[in-house]
Amino acid sequence: MNLFDNQNYYSKETFDKIDYNDQQELFLRIRAWLPTVSEEERYDKQKYKKIIIKRLEQICAYACAGHIPSQDYMGYIYKRGFGDIIPINYKRSLEWNIIAARNGSKLAPQKMKAFMDPAIIMIMNSERWGQIVKYNDLNLSNYFWFLSQYVCENLYVDLELDPAEMAKKDLIEEDTNERKARILFDRFRDRSVSLAIQRLVDQLPEDMPEVENSDDILNDKKDDVDDDGDININIEDI
Repeated sequence: MNLFDNQNYYSKETFDKIDYNDQQELFLRIRAWLPTVSEEERYDKQKYKKIIIKRLEQICAYACAGHIPSQDYMGYIYKRGFGDIIPINYKRSLEWNIIAARNGSKLAPQKMKAFMDPAIIMIMNSERWGQIVKYNDLNLSNYFWFLSQYVCENLYVDLELDPAEMAKKDLIEEDTNERKARILFDRFRDRSVSLAIQRLVDQLPEDMPEVENSDDILNDKKDDVDDDGDININIEDI
């Protein structure tokens, strides 16, 4: 698949510039490729299982090498599982989603929206939120993934995430418990928010004027958002 060979999908600087719909298309191509086999292979259970395991290993290897669509997929497959081949593992799913979001994925923050929402709200309630919006040209279409990336960069460091090391570790049954995983990650997330706010504030020009009515500033820019903007995307299928 040329998808895995494209160097643009290994660079945060490049991938961050790809819009949501195109990123989603890359993810969907991987999801469609995984189970696509001939009719003969599908009815041979042992052969089918070997094919799926080999493809999952390939995707994981690319994800470990920095291929961001593959990192997106790893976050997805550990949340959904795949029959008796790969078990659900909420901890590993969140880890991969954090890695993908940190590297410029716009899908990953949406896939862990319930986890990221409290962090985004805390940033929006910060004292200089209006200036952050204006300086970074944020609007309803981009603010969520933009802010999530800052939080996930801190989480990546704080959790000491290393894709290659993660791939070597055995999956443990305890990590299938979503509630326990959330409690652990919530603690790290809340600690990362203050660092994200500080980084955003440090980037602001010293002479930048205060912004009035910061609570409404995103809504004031709603005309810049297309009707099919990111905020309306149904994430259930990915």
